[in-house]
Amino acid sequence: MIMDFNESFNDKGEKPRFIYKRNPLIEHDFQLFEFKDDKDDYEPIGSYTLIDLNEDIDITEKKVLNLVSIMNGKRKLIDFSNLTKTRILYNIVTDTLESKKQRVVFRTYDGAGVSKENAVLEIEKGIFHDESETST
Repeated sequence: MIMDFNESFNDKGEKPRFIYKRNPLIEHDFQLFEFKDDKDDYEPIGSYTLIDLNEDIDITEKKVLNLVSIMNGKRKLIDFSNLTKTRILYNIVTDTLESKKQRVVFRTYDGAGVSKENAVLEIEKGIFHDESETST
């Protein structure tokens, strides 16, 4: 059962900080948005693009929904492990310090052989904690 993303937050009467929408121009892509108080509207901050086109788009959307839920500080996630039989791995791709985007490559591992590229998350730096931003 998929949780209605908008319904759960509308019940609280407040807008979530982060939302997602399917990209109307790219079939296997989801746009990520952040609510900007100064503009009283959502602005694009990144995208989640499916690479493994063998994956059902509904499973991909559940992954994006879980990602956005985590970004919004929610702990209740959709358990879809019975649908995939794989583990999700990731690595952060390091760009130059001047880059304004951070890239995360997601991989799936089914327990045999090597992991397989699944999706790429590209998001503005600073949305997640960056080690390069830590001062000691």
